[in-house]
Amino acid sequence: MPRGTAGPESEAAMRGGAGLRTAIVVDDEPDIRLLVASQLRKLGVPAQGIGSKAELIAALEGEHPDLLLLDLSLGDSDAVEIFDLLAERGFAGRVVLMSGHAGPLLEHARRIGRRAGVEIAGLLRKPFRRGDLQRLMAGLGPAVPAAQPRASAPAEPGLLREAIAEGWLAFWYQPKVELASGAAAGMEALCRVIHPQRGVIGPDVFLPPADDGDLYDLTLAAARAALDAAARMGGTIPVSINLAGRTLLRPGLIEALKSRGEGTERRLMLEITETDLIGDLAAAEAFAMRAVLHGFDIAIDDFGSGYATFERLRHFPFAELKIERSIVHGCAQDEALRRICRAAVELGHGFEAKVVAEGVETEEDLAAVRELGFDLAQGYLFARPMPLAEAIAFLASGPRRLPRPGG
Repeated sequence: MPRGTAGPESEAAMRGGAGLRTAIVVDDEPDIRLLVASQLRKLGVPAQGIGSKAELIAALEGEHPDLLLLDLSLGDSDAVEIFDLLAERGFAGRVVLMSGHAGPLLEHARRIGRRAGVEIAGLLRKPFRRGDLQRLMAGLGPAVPAAQPRASAPAEPGLLREAIAEGWLAFWYQPKVELASGAAAGMEALCRVIHPQRGVIGPDVFLPPADDGDLYDLTLAAARAALDAAARMGGTIPVSINLAGRTLLRPGLIEALKSRGEGTERRLMLEITETDLIGDLAAAEAFAMRAVLHGFDIAIDDFGSGYATFERLRHFPFAELKIERSIVHGCAQDEALRRICRAAVELGHGFEAKVVAEGVETEEDLAAVRELGFDLAQGYLFARPMPLAEAIAFLASGPRRLPRPGG
């Protein structure tokens, strides 16, 4: 093909980049940034090259570019520092990472950038050819206004107490799906406040500032709602509730939970976060032992978010090990996450517990967790938390058809 003739791949790249107004190439190697900027301009994207953090700061004083191609290692800075800079300045464009380092380091950088609130749109491993850049640009598609991150709602002390007193508490349910059959094998009860004027209020607003007494009352309300829900769902699957670590120290909690429904304990699973094992292990262990002796099942929630040691797990009676979302999400593409998931499955099964993948949101991750040997999965791919009537309808719809592992 004669030089300058646009083949199908080049035309696709031009269409992909046509909606981009501007791009900046940040690389401390002059030849690299000049070459990449030149190739972008040939693809119809106005681009400039800059070589330092100071130059980037100056460039961001004006109109922010739609696309930033960022080398991981700069002479006076690095990508991690640039991520924080972009987040502070409300950068709403997309970032492509470039590096000569091995692939895993690029993947680590992608995760760090996303945690900082930066949209990482692609990776370019140096040295790359013109065709690599063309394919990446074709995959970007036309520029669209980036969604601004939603500010966290401020915590409201006293809201939980008011909600309990006024009867504003509601419990929504999210299914746990058995990966061998596709059938729902449990539900998790999650609290919401239904305010008469403000509508649905999430737990991030009313839980963090709640005092111990309010959390204890919430636990009993959750148990009562979960047992009622389990009965209305036919009594064939357990419903789990989350226990705040501080409530474990409350005398009489086991007896109070039993009084919610004598003889129905097996319908109620009690979830204790991994961080509670790090705090007062003795109290958590004693509570869990008593709970099991009185007929309840225990789950360790958000495993991987803390630093629980194998020694701590050895002394803790649990029936489920729930692997934290940040470890599961993206495991289909990330080999490091796959290795962690595989080890977590082996660990849970070694303790004769079922292992749950939290935060499953894509078909690819679902296929991966099935292949890795997880027993159960929970996440938006199956259903978001929903009112009881919808949860009952979900159960009535029957097992979900799941992709075969490895295919």
